[in-house]
Amino acid sequence: MSKSIQNILVVGAGLMGSGIAQVFAANGYKTTVADLKQEFVDKAMKKIDSDIAEMKEEGLADDAYGAAVKENLTGILNSQIPEVAGQMDLVVEVIFENKDAKKELYQTLSNNCKENCIFASNTSGMDIFSLTDDFMKRPERMIITHWFNPPHLMKLVEVVKGPKTSDETAETIRALLEKCGKEPAVLNKFMPGFIVNRMATAICRELYYMVEQGWASPQDLENAMKNTNGLRWGFEGPLGLWDFVGLNIPATVAADVIPTLCSGGNNIPYVDRLIAEGKTGVRAGEGGLGKYPADIDAFIRKRNKRILTMYKVLEGFAKEDEQE
Repeated sequence: MSKSIQNILVVGAGLMGSGIAQVFAANGYKTTVADLKQEFVDKAMKKIDSDIAEMKEEGLADDAYGAAVKENLTGILNSQIPEVAGQMDLVVEVIFENKDAKKELYQTLSNNCKENCIFASNTSGMDIFSLTDDFMKRPERMIITHWFNPPHLMKLVEVVKGPKTSDETAETIRALLEKCGKEPAVLNKFMPGFIVNRMATAICRELYYMVEQGWASPQDLENAMKNTNGLRWGFEGPLGLWDFVGLNIPATVAADVIPTLCSGGNNIPYVDRLIAEGKTGVRAGEGGLGKYPADIDAFIRKRNKRILTMYKVLEGFAKEDEQE
């Protein structure tokens, strides 16, 4: 374990917070997860038990994994944070994306945590550095760690440095995440969307632009992506693919493609129309790809099962690479 981090507080016990707490506890860190109500904490503990059972069923966890989580994980209420904050080496904030709520929490943490405590936000896009700059006592120990759902399985964690974040803080967090089996990608400055959401925005904007132009249907575009990049990106990202093809070839193609790409405005008109019609996705029963089953929980379980399956495949690739 990282010598500088032993005790971790995760504030927010929802889907992301519970999974993040599970990862730290499973890897031997004394972890406390906090939320506003006891029912939220209890629900998180039940979800963690369910996730561990599912991992065991798939051969991704054993009894020792479950025992470590049980031994190292504790739940408290947010009202108790001032009592335990002074013991923490790292606080991971996973509350909802509300500026006032986040500001209030960080003021409490800044006033009660010890001097060398690191503060990490799981925000998916908020500039947490500007938000806390006027009161954070140790901005050099402020950083973003953006996990992906489900956090106990997804390996990537985007680590984003603020204008005052020290290299030591970034390296400490990188080392911690790597010890927990994650693959951090460090950004040296805050930028909207970080890596993944920037790329997803660029890709989806172009796909919906193609739909709007009448060039292809949403489902055909989805199939095109799944049956090419979907098969390759698990072991070879887009930069690796260009290297494999030879940069001169995609560069030649790009010269023809780039002038025809969508480049206007700051929104996606097709998506705006879907939202206006209430077709916002799985939980609404309909989205860009059409209708979804009424049983949302069953759909989520099916999706998670497929993530588990892909996780095992990628683990196999990783072991192959280690043996080369």
